Amino acid sequence: MSKNALLIFFLFPGVLLILAPLISFPYGFYIFLRFIVSITAAYIIFDTYKNFKGINETIIIFSIIAILYNPIIPVHLTREIWLPINFVTAGIYFFNFHKINKKISQ
Repeated sequence: MSKNALLIFFLFPGVLLILAPLISFPYGFYIFLRFIVSITAAYIIFDTYKNFKGINETIIIFSIIAILYNPIIPVHLTREIWLPINFVTAGIYFFNFHKINKKISQ
């Protein structure tokens, strides 16, 4: 995965997930957020499966994220419940960014 792909698939959704509970956005932003997070999670699942030729913890974690944030059958939770979920999800994106960036740099 290239540096640009890392930025798009890990940092962009991570930053959006941090901003979502901090700033009051219109409802359309949250639909966009669900779309971005589910698409990037699906790509990460695909890329990880392709590279490791099997299921590992990254695939399981991002599968849960893809299901939770999917825009087709949305999971409706209160703002108070989404707050920690968004921060944990952003942490997962940032952690995986760091892990893959470190692997690319070596």
